[in-house]
This record gives sequence, structure tokens and C-alpha cells, in this order.
Amino acid sequence: MHSFFRKNLTGSAASIAKRSGSSVRYQARSRRGAMLILICVMIFAFLVTVAFSVDIAYMNLTKSELRSATDAAAKAAAETLARTQDLNAAIARGQAIALENKVANKPLELRASDFSFGKSELAASGKFEFRTNAGRINSVRVNSERTNTSLSGSVPLFVGRALGVDSFQPRETSTATFIQRDIVLVVDRSGSMLDFNKFNDLRSAIAIFVQILNDSPVEERIGLASYSTTESEDVQLTESLNLITDAMDRMPVGGFTNISGGIDAGGLVMSRARSRDFVERTMIVLTDGLQNRGRPARNAARTQAALGITIHSITFGRDADQSAMQDVASIGGGRYFHADNGAQLREVFEEIALTLSTILTE
Repeated sequence: MHSFFRKNLTGSAASIAKRSGSSVRYQARSRRGAMLILICVMIFAFLVTVAFSVDIAYMNLTKSELRSATDAAAKAAAETLARTQDLNAAIARGQAIALENKVANKPLELRASDFSFGKSELAASGKFEFRTNAGRINSVRVNSERTNTSLSGSVPLFVGRALGVDSFQPRETSTATFIQRDIVLVVDRSGSMLDFNKFNDLRSAIAIFVQILNDSPVEERIGLASYSTTESEDVQLTESLNLITDAMDRMPVGGFTNISGGIDAGGLVMSRARSRDFVERTMIVLTDGLQNRGRPARNAARTQAALGITIHSITFGRDADQSAMQDVASIGGGRYFHADNGAQLREVFEEIALTLSTILTE
């Protein structure tokens, strides 16, 4: 009897233990299955987030490209308008430049109606205000877009379409204004400018510069300073731009190189400039050599930059101090150019002339 009960108790305990073990194993498998599902859901959510971030980055890049293309079109149209006073020519030029800029891997196409013309004036707030039908035209506004109704169409998205958003439709507006500017040319007349007919190349380049500004409707005034061992104020700021080329034709050449003296003389000419309220002040400094007289050109540039004068610098020929003149432009908030020969120098002065008279005001 005792033996029978012990056997049954033992069997029951074994059965209970077996069932308990099965339950534990089942619960463990259930937990592992639940965790696996959770991990899969989290991985999917992570992949969706990463994929959607690709669209976000693409949208930001597209908007940046559209902004750059719009700015370029507006500035090109304003430059052309300043030179030709022809609205149709300005539109055509703006459209051509827009096509050279890709937005989301597709050239930006603009309609003529995307261009508007008016007048920008500096308001009491310190910002420029653009108005159409406000008298003399001095500004071009470009409204560009990549939308379903634009010539270039909207921008397709990669992942957004899975969420019901097929495309991105950015819009941008840019206004370029050609403005009044007082300009002082500071030229090198040291002895090295006689080598390889460099001074004749300079005369030719400045003649092109003057001609372009003569053809512009913008009211620019130009002055001239020069330097060799000593500096001189050759022409005070004038609207009679032929005085600049006449002075260049008569200018003697010889002596050492005192770039800082030339910048100082240019500053004296600029001190008689018009009000800064709307008239921009620009100095263009050229040299073909190394400074061997006077204080460092950088110091003279700092003095003029502190007076609100933008300084562009040009080096001409292989012996010019490119490093120092790059610093001069950087200090003056302007651009640095280098020309190896006369043809390149003419291109530099042409480029400067075409871009001097426009700014982006919106």
C-alpha cells in the first residue's frame, strides 16, 4: 500500500514538473517571439525615418539650388538691363542664365512673365523696397518655381510618394538692383609696367572698362590714382569718363613700387565721393610687381576698408605679389583677380565693369 502511494505521488510530481517545464518553455518562446516582432517594427520605423530623411535633405538641396539659380537670373537680367536699357534683352539674358543652372538635376526654365521691372529704394527700415510703376527702373525681380504649373515641373520625391506626397514644389524670389557707385582706379606706373607692353595692355583694359560704364544708365563716377615710387591723384571723381582714358594716355611710367601709397592716394580721391546712403564706394587696385617702397599694402587696405570702401585687387604678370593682393581684397571685402597677359586683363576689367553696378536687394 505504502509502495502504491509513493509511486502515484512520485508520478504526479513528475507530471506536474513536466507540465511546469513546458509552460516555462512556452512563455520563454512567447517572450522571444514578442521581442522579435518589436525589433522588426523598430527596424522598419528606423528605415522609414532614414529614407524620409533622404527626401528632407533632397528638398533642402533643391531649395538651395533654386535660390542660387534665381539669384543668378536676376543679377544677369539686371546687368543686361543696365547695359542695354532693353527689357526684352534683359529677360532673354535672365532666361539663358537660368537654363545654365540645374535645379534637382534639371535646367531651370523661366517664362517672360516670371520677370518684373521696377524701382528699389532704401527705406527708413534699412531694407530695400521694390515697387513697380514707380518711375525710373533700376531693378529686376525674378519669381521662380518648380511646381506642377511651371515649365520645369515639380520635383519628384523618393520616399514621400509612399506616404501620399509625390512631389516638392519650391518657390523663390530674387531682386537685383543696379545702383549708383563711385569708383576709384589705382594703377601701377612703376618701371616694370614697361616690360612686355604691359602698360599699353592696361590702357586698353581700362578703355574697355570705361566704355562699358559709359553705356550703362547707372550714374557712376570714376576717379584715378596711380603710384610708382610716389603716388598721385590723377583724376578726381567725374561723370566725364573720357578724362580717365585721357589721363592714362598721358601717364608717365617709371620708378619703384609703392602700392600702399597708391591706395592712400585712391582714398583721398574717394574722400570726395557722394553720400553713402545709396552710392556704393569701390576701389580697384592693380599691380604687376612686389612692393618695395612704403608700408605694407595690407595696412593701407585696412584704413580704407574701415571707411566702408570695398576693395578689389588685380595682379598682372608672373612677378606680381599675388599673396599680398589676395589679402588686400580679403581685407576690403572685394574680389581678387589675376591676369597673365593683356587678353586676360581685358577680360578681368570687363567682368568687374559688368558686375559693379548690380547688387541683390531681395
